Amino acid sequence: MTAWVKELKVEELSASPIMTQGKWKRYVSLDAEGHGMIFGMGCLEPGEEASHAHVEEEVFFVLSGQGEATWEIDGKAYSAQLYPGTAFYKTPHIHHTMRNTGTKPLIGLAFKV
Repeated sequence: MTAWVKELKVEELSASPIMTQGKWKRYVSLDAEGHGMIFGMGCLEPGEEASHAHVEEEVFFVLSGQGEATWEIDGKAYSAQLYPGTAFYKTPHIHHTMRNTGTKPLIGLAFKV
């Protein structure tokens, strides 16, 4: 059993071998059997984008910055603006891209299960 309280700092974020752009940090990861929640923080600098798909459901909640999310479902393309207070949700296996379209870092929290 575990419990904690942490201050999340953008300065703690670093490059990830999984993502080609941006800086990321996981504070909670899957258990040894691959079950559970993933919780982390990410940052994309102006002009950077992160494009990928994964097996988990995900919510990305924007804390600061401006950007755009794009994704495709059944051959139809979608896009939406990202700004503080918005949440981007997707079910498993949906290829998606988040792009920083602003002049300041796009920072958000990721929750996956």
